[in-house]
Amino acid sequence: MILDVYDSDFTRLGLIESISSLIWTRRYWSAGGFKLLVPATTKHLELLTKNRWVVRQDDSEVGEIRYIDIKRDRQGMETLEVQGRFLSAWLGKRLVLNQIITTAKTQDILVRLAAENVVSPTDSARAIHGIHLSDVSAIQRDPISYTSEYMATVLDACESAAKASKLGFRITTDVSHKKHYFDVFVGRDLTEGNGLYRPCIFAPDSDNILSQEFTNSIENLRTSAYVAGEEADGVPRRVVEVGEPAAGLKRHEVFIDAGDIPQSYLDEQAQEVVIAPNEYGDMLAQRGESELSHYTESLSFRSKVNTGSKGLVYKRDYDIGDRVTCINRDWMVKIDVRITEIAEIYQSNPPLTLDITFGESLPTLLETIRQVRK
Repeated sequence: MILDVYDSDFTRLGLIESISSLIWTRRYWSAGGFKLLVPATTKHLELLTKNRWVVRQDDSEVGEIRYIDIKRDRQGMETLEVQGRFLSAWLGKRLVLNQIITTAKTQDILVRLAAENVVSPTDSARAIHGIHLSDVSAIQRDPISYTSEYMATVLDACESAAKASKLGFRITTDVSHKKHYFDVFVGRDLTEGNGLYRPCIFAPDSDNILSQEFTNSIENLRTSAYVAGEEADGVPRRVVEVGEPAAGLKRHEVFIDAGDIPQSYLDEQAQEVVIAPNEYGDMLAQRGESELSHYTESLSFRSKVNTGSKGLVYKRDYDIGDRVTCINRDWMVKIDVRITEIAEIYQSNPPLTLDITFGESLPTLLETIRQVRK
């Protein structure tokens, strides 16, 4: 494994050959990241500084250094640790200043979020130069009524929209042509019996799994949401209900404050447009369904994959975003799940280990706090 180091002007500064370990974590609908450990030599200390890019020749995503730590052990050995995130995290540098109110396909909404706030915003100071928009015309998704959350970061807005529609997004980089691309993509259906592709089945008895952890939790489950719209003087708030038709103990309710969705807005000619009641109800319902997607039953397989197995080859037979079948007959579990995270772990022995999350992990504390605040 050889890593190239670039600055933000696409200038190649050098390469890293002596690597103690590298964890390269790819994610489907959020920004990935990396952790690199190398000897603290003069060369490494000069190359690996904040805001520089770590580039792999076999991956189109680039890591930006955000954290540096130098340690000296009792034997006098010095180690340099750098951590960072992939360039998709740049979307978190911008807010959605002009609220988007539209009926459109999710992939077009994602492109619009990036275009208006990152690629070509009205205020040129907000632009992040060098990012281009990829073609999303081949993606099949039905139009939805969408209103962006007031003053959300572009990254949060993209994560929410992408997750609700099961789409992936990322910023890829072509260093030879000095260009970045905001890309929206869809994983393949590789589940057992998909009828189109060769199925991808992970199971201990297939010799492609080294270890496995299965999690099933309803701690975060909500089945029904009451979504309240904009508050106006002397007018009751519009409230719509979305979710499953559950009753009794199977019904778990949550309140979603959508007061940031206005009942009227100014068009390009600065004329007020009043949203029709049925259309406004659709907007509230879409926000509710999007938020409710964060409150699902959690089904997750976390597995260390045997990369030496001859049956399945990484990035050919399965990749990030693909839906696959996971089986553990001893646990009486068989589920079709999406690969949402892949941690590539490079060390001297074995040279590569894959730690894969199938399905959605339990929410982190930060995500839970964000949901409560909403």
